[in-house]
Amino acid sequence: MRWMLPLFISLSTLSGFEFDLKPQRITPEITCFFGEPEAMNKSNNGNMVNTCYVDTKKSYVVIDSGSSYLYADAAYKAMQKIKPQPVELVINTHVHDDHWLGNGYFVQKGVMVLGSVDFVYNSIIDSPSRIQTHVSPEAYEFTVPTRPTEIISEDKTLTIGDQIIELHLMKKKAHSDKDMVVFMPKIKALFAGDLVFNDRVLSLRDGDINGWIEALDYLDTLKATTIVGGHGFRTDKDAAKMTYAYLSQMRTEVREAIVSGIGLDETIKKVKMPEYQSQKMYDTLHRGNVDAAYRMLEWE
Repeated sequence: MRWMLPLFISLSTLSGFEFDLKPQRITPEITCFFGEPEAMNKSNNGNMVNTCYVDTKKSYVVIDSGSSYLYADAAYKAMQKIKPQPVELVINTHVHDDHWLGNGYFVQKGVMVLGSVDFVYNSIIDSPSRIQTHVSPEAYEFTVPTRPTEIISEDKTLTIGDQIIELHLMKKKAHSDKDMVVFMPKIKALFAGDLVFNDRVLSLRDGDINGWIEALDYLDTLKATTIVGGHGFRTDKDAAKMTYAYLSQMRTEVREAIVSGIGLDETIKKVKMPEYQSQKMYDTLHRGNVDAAYRMLEWE
């Protein structure tokens, strides 16, 4: 694999595809790239996820490397135009591939990439990626699924430049088997990964509704004033409220249906939660979320 890295470097300049990524300054220290609130497809080519760069005055820390090699390359080059300094650390919040398929770009630069033990035990990294099957071949060019270079199995605190970086592993299955969030206490910034969604309906397919709500309760104790989720544009202190309200209401309504003896199919029809119908991907994901919640909660 190592012999391929110089080849990637030279070939990347020959690619006919370029992401049009627009950096947005969230705080003086944080710049993010916000993806479209939709599923991956050949129109967005994987630009449907949020990634962030934190300026530590010494270097950048990257939260989630993005959906492909070329995505990571475009974000990095955009940041170098803003402030030319190296990336010292990349952190993967969880194993869903839209968040980490840019790892190979940074590993070839010698950057440390941190991820949870889920990257060891979850077979998703050894399978053909969802991204590869949904985006154009040109957008996926040069992408090689690459595990984090360092795996952590418990909470960890680092200091890079002028920032203390707290890595918090969720104790139970939530959005994924092992979600990890990044909290920077000096600037009260929380990077919540896919524990927080805005502007579109979340996906419960790989998660656990009880663990997810419990994780959000824990995140609330951190008292962050800036919260960046994995999808969506909202980043204020209340950015997690939509996800919490959606999951809590769904749990209440599904539990009521189960207690009343209503079967799965009828519960899916009954639990419509119309106040969320204006959210992107409601038609695609909501019924599946009710289905997943029912199958979890019926065994309580």
